[in-house]
Amino acid sequence: MIKKTTLFGFAGAAFIMFSCQKDNSQDNGSAVSATEQENWLTAKLDAGFASSQKQVTAYLFSTSELSKLVETPNVENVQFVLGYSENIVQFKAIGVDKTGKELVSVDSKILKDPSYDDKLAKLQNGETSKTDKGSALLNEHLILSQEAYDGIIAWQNKLKTVTDLNEVTSYEGARFQHYSLEAAVVAEMLKGQNTENIGLFLGLNGVGKVTTILVELDKNNAIKSKTSLTGKTMDNPDDVYDGARPSPPF
Repeated sequence: MIKKTTLFGFAGAAFIMFSCQKDNSQDNGSAVSATEQENWLTAKLDAGFASSQKQVTAYLFSTSELSKLVETPNVENVQFVLGYSENIVQFKAIGVDKTGKELVSVDSKILKDPSYDDKLAKLQNGETSKTDKGSALLNEHLILSQEAYDGIIAWQNKLKTVTDLNEVTSYEGARFQHYSLEAAVVAEMLKGQNTENIGLFLGLNGVGKVTTILVELDKNNAIKSKTSLTGKTMDNPDDVYDGARPSPPF
């Protein structure tokens, strides 16, 4: 009896420790179902939504899983699909062929980090001009880190004011369903060393609409720094890309 009691005691302690570690990690699974996609289209974006969404820092996509997605034969584009559950936006990534047929999908994890402001500020101190990537496609989606920072902060401020939330998440009254990006752009982001996750941040673009901003993150989910040809780490963050094509209208 004593041994059995001790065993259960250890099991209970282990369970409590695991639960605490899970709470501290602030990462929650985000598998967007068809129902959640439908729920997003009619979700009431009120003060309750804003209060919950403010707790979301970013959506994490594992680089190992994204690599498998972009390497899947015939995948031409990556769509970041929106859903709605527990009063917050959900995301998953799907790889589609040139006709839009879904071939493979990857779920995100939700990062909730109330102390992320210092990490985010790294974007504010980035380069003042874009680096030519030698590719028209990559250059098209490349954005300044300062621009990314401003967009993310603008979205956070929008949630604080709880105004026009339906307007900024819609196109001519129809709510955005996904953001599309060429698979080659995602593949480029996955080339960086020590990139553990691609962080999808929500922000407002130049016309005040919600967009997706993709940032390379390390194992601590901090924004990565550029590395020079000599291997020296610089203060500037790695390249930042947008998910520019929302549907609707595209």
